[in-house]
Amino acid sequence: MAKITLSAIAKKAKVSVASVSRVLRTPNMTSSRTQSIVYQAMKALNVDLSENLKDYQLDHSSNRILIIDNQLISKSLINFGIEQALYEVKLQFCYLQFSYQDDSDIYHLIQYITQNRFIGILIINQAPYLDHLYSYKKSLPPMVFVNHFKHNFSCVYFDHLTIGFKTTQYLIKKGNQRIAIFVNSDKSINSSFFLQGYQQSLQRHNLPIDSDYIIQGCLTYEHGRDAIKTLLNSNKPPTAIIFEDLSSLSFFNSDSYHAQNYLSCYRSLFGALHQINKGQSNQLKSLSIAYISHSNEYQYNDLDKLNRINKPLYEMGNKSVHLLCDLLKQNMTSLARCHIIETEAFFIN
Repeated sequence: MAKITLSAIAKKAKVSVASVSRVLRTPNMTSSRTQSIVYQAMKALNVDLSENLKDYQLDHSSNRILIIDNQLISKSLINFGIEQALYEVKLQFCYLQFSYQDDSDIYHLIQYITQNRFIGILIINQAPYLDHLYSYKKSLPPMVFVNHFKHNFSCVYFDHLTIGFKTTQYLIKKGNQRIAIFVNSDKSINSSFFLQGYQQSLQRHNLPIDSDYIIQGCLTYEHGRDAIKTLLNSNKPPTAIIFEDLSSLSFFNSDSYHAQNYLSCYRSLFGALHQINKGQSNQLKSLSIAYISHSNEYQYNDLDKLNRINKPLYEMGNKSVHLLCDLLKQNMTSLARCHIIETEAFFIN
């Protein structure tokens, strides 16, 4: 395909060549309307925007950070950790929930970032458009991916494979050989790693992986209750159960939308506990349950009686800001640094 010239873009946009050049080279010196017209023309001509933008230069007159929040449930402890840290370093912030539909929508995101002169970007949870950002990395402000790992980018995340492995390993060492696991979504990278850790731990101890013990997409009270009832009434009921948390879910996962999740992060777990508590047998009373919590504080309910692995989401939010500030001090967009947030286990039985 022949290379599209600035003149061709200008003709399509009905602006001067100089205007096109300014949009691509010095977007902060052009109006939002001109940027929009030029980007629309480039989109219509199938121009690769990443090959036409100049390398990013820090705007010392700005102190604005963009937070792209892809969480299913916003205003989590991650958000509070981020906001507190930004307040301490006197940086302003703006939230964006980017409703991505197809590949060409990336133009709108790039336009929004350049137009508003953000000096740094925090991206919480995964989204389908993130794979396209690498092409624009040198032209965009420093970015930190929060709560998920992204190759060639700076990240702050949990090692979900290790969490799944060690949780399963503990339950095996307590004498459990039939362990069920509830995972949220087969579309979530974190859920996939969590499940892999569970499977690897079983294999390490020469235990079979039974698909009947793997419950996918359990997000509601009713699903948790019914799934546990089916498991406990089977010929091989589990002696231990692991529950994943909802913190990795994205609003792009339409199958995750349930009003219950906005009331509590543990609806499926509460449904399971309801069914378990209905039973009176010693087998049910000795059932070991482990779940992922987000704080080491007491819940003052049945959750305090369970094994738990604490993922400190607030600390994750704080750390992501500190990492972004380090990148800003070095004025490097291409640098990739990763930090794994440690978890803490509280095992009771």
